[in-house]
Amino acid sequence: MDGSPLASGERTKITVTCPNCGAAAQWRPNPHRPFCSLTCRLVDLGVWLDEGYRIPADERGDVP
Repeated sequence: MDGSPLASGERTKITVTCPNCGAAAQWRPNPHRPFCSLTCRLVDLGVWLDEGYRIPADERGDVP
């Protein structure tokens, strides 16, 4: 064994950036991942429900 944390059985702490507020958040044991909290998770859900995330449509008039 080389003595590295993964070799000795320790898990590395993975930190991600919350897509809503930009705060650092632990990946494990965070039940709200990739968000940092329930609040950020619900804010994102609200944007989805209000259809805030959209792909722009092609507004050409040549549709059959």
